[in-house]
Amino acid sequence: MRIHPFGTCAALLSATLLGLSGCSKQTAFGEANSLIIFGSESLWQQVEEETRAVLEPTIFTTRDEKQYEVSSVDPGHPSAVDLILFRNVLVFGTEDDPLLMEAASAADHDLAALEPGRVFQTRDVWALGQTVTAVLLRSGREAESWIAALPSVLHAVDTSYRRYVLRRMFATPPDTALAADLGRRFGFSIQVPEVYDRVARDLGGGDSLVILRNDNPDPSELIRSVLVAWRPGADSLTKELALEWRAEFDGTHYNVPQRIDDTSSSVVGFLWEGHPALEVTGIWQDEAGDFPAAGPFTVWLVDCPARTYFVDAWLYSPNRPKYEYMLQLQQILGSFRCVTGG
Repeated sequence: MRIHPFGTCAALLSATLLGLSGCSKQTAFGEANSLIIFGSESLWQQVEEETRAVLEPTIFTTRDEKQYEVSSVDPGHPSAVDLILFRNVLVFGTEDDPLLMEAASAADHDLAALEPGRVFQTRDVWALGQTVTAVLLRSGREAESWIAALPSVLHAVDTSYRRYVLRRMFATPPDTALAADLGRRFGFSIQVPEVYDRVARDLGGGDSLVILRNDNPDPSELIRSVLVAWRPGADSLTKELALEWRAEFDGTHYNVPQRIDDTSSSVVGFLWEGHPALEVTGIWQDEAGDFPAAGPFTVWLVDCPARTYFVDAWLYSPNRPKYEYMLQLQQILGSFRCVTGG
């Protein structure tokens, strides 16, 4: 029998991690988009390709980027005593698997009463602030049931990750006073955390625009910006109108003039709160070319009763994963509302 230290108590016992029930727990570590999978090495070799295909989907920013990064560990490997403390842990096992039993106990589940293939989540099993996603495999058909459960696993992981993003985003409260003021003055409302700065600019002729910007902790590292402008109702909502409007503003109202690359753009028409709308995505690049700055943007055109609104959300986030910040900007876009008469 080999015993390895594990935090303040518990151990790696006969190639299986025993739990931390009753032990003092440290705070989980690791990136929120890193998924640590616990399962036998021999089983992982059978399912790795399918697992990565499902659990590492990509999002297009300035290129295809993985939403999640998957790593696997056999519970008997020495590194397991550290990796079990990660923020996002996935456990695949049969009914007699000790790690799965601990996760089930934390979730108040009786494994014997669950159907094989069942996916469930629980928190703080081996570390504080940890999310554990667990899968009950069918004995004798472990690989098959593992692969079949993957779409449900991704849904559970992505749902909890989105909740995490919103918690981080609204660590400072939503600026409800700003939303109300925008409605009174400009005929629209939009919800951002209080940490966002607001700039309202007079365009002449009674027209204005509003910029909401968060460049914390440092604009050289991270910028999240949303610009809202409006005109009398457009005859039609088109990609050309969206990009023409954006080109009009980016050279004048952004910190650097931006060249638009729409070669990989998407265009989607939809109804938003009963109003015709259009979404156009693309890449912006530093037009001057002195500094290789670039990032994704998403434009919404929304045809409100008296006006067509242009909402441009763009991100600067060099050398770091962008999925979290894209979700934040999507949340802000999704909070846009026409105010009666606007």
